[in-house]
Amino acid sequence: MAGKPILHYFNSRGRMESIRWLLAAAGVEFEEKCIKTQKDLEKLKNDGVLMFQQVPMVEMDGMKLVQTRAILNYIASKYDLYGKDMKERVLIDMYAEGTADMNEMIVRYPFLPSGEKETSLAQIKEKARNCYFPAFEKVLKSHGQDYLVGNRLSRADIHLVELVYHVEELDSCIMISFPLLQALRTRISNLPTVKKFLQPGSQRKPFEDEKYVEELKKSFCTAAQKLYCRELTMRSLREWTQARDKLVSADPPSRNRYRCPVLIR
Repeated sequence: MAGKPILHYFNSRGRMESIRWLLAAAGVEFEEKCIKTQKDLEKLKNDGVLMFQQVPMVEMDGMKLVQTRAILNYIASKYDLYGKDMKERVLIDMYAEGTADMNEMIVRYPFLPSGEKETSLAQIKEKARNCYFPAFEKVLKSHGQDYLVGNRLSRADIHLVELVYHVEELDSCIMISFPLLQALRTRISNLPTVKKFLQPGSQRKPFEDEKYVEELKKSFCTAAQKLYCRELTMRSLREWTQARDKLVSADPPSRNRYRCPVLIR
């Protein structure tokens, strides 16, 4: 008998949280091996178990799976949360991609510089109120069924309810205008497997507050510094390219005089 899936990720939500939600909803027990330091991450890379040198990674059924969408698709297929035919599956994929787009904004929010958070929060609320939640409310209203696709539970319902919870943490009043989404959240939350996952002490991760973000930065300062330096380099390269093109268009011989500083070794 195969063992429990093992999840390799940081001790945070990030891109692993949707995987936790889906496994929990399917009633699958799983273990976690948290990456606590840069050394832990480097060990995984050096062991050759990360195909693209990044997490999340899930050990499951004798495989070491990477890429979030691939992992979610496999879990959904294995536990009958992926529709009964191709038409239902493409709808499930379409809805899941929508929730992933919205959730990506929320995943990044806690890690933004303080000066950018207010703008980001406003964008999240605007997208939720005027784009994503109205779209899903319309789907539920159009067929009058309990679930998004085929009147049966699918990964699309799980991902959407996860998103609703995350948005409500940022704005507790945002769901007032969406009664059908509220009903879906209640319906999914009362499923025994999901209800267990929502209880205190479960493997569901809390919202990343400022204290957690600072601790994570300290633990992974090397990776953060590399990322920052790479961003600075790319920014310098873009600025140089723009300035060069402007100068050369006015004075072609100037090309040789305007060398890119970030390329000099």
